[in-house]
Amino acid sequence: MNNPQVKCSIDNCEYWEKGNNCSAEVIMIEVDRHSDRSLPQSKGGEQYDTRHTDHASGTADTCCHTFEERSH
Repeated sequence: MNNPQVKCSIDNCEYWEKGNNCSAEVIMIEVDRHSDRSLPQSKGGEQYDTRHTDHASGTADTCCHTFEERSH
């Protein structure tokens, strides 16, 4: 299965690439209430969690856990 193209407009993220593309190997999207949660697994230095599921009532209730501020 091919991975979907992930678009991101956060240009100060380490994984942001030209054309608003995300180059992260793993992308973890979480509900806002878990945004500060420590994640138990990692791949390529990116943390994620496969042990729980959540329900979001809309886009505004979600956030990208993969964000890492780009160092210039």
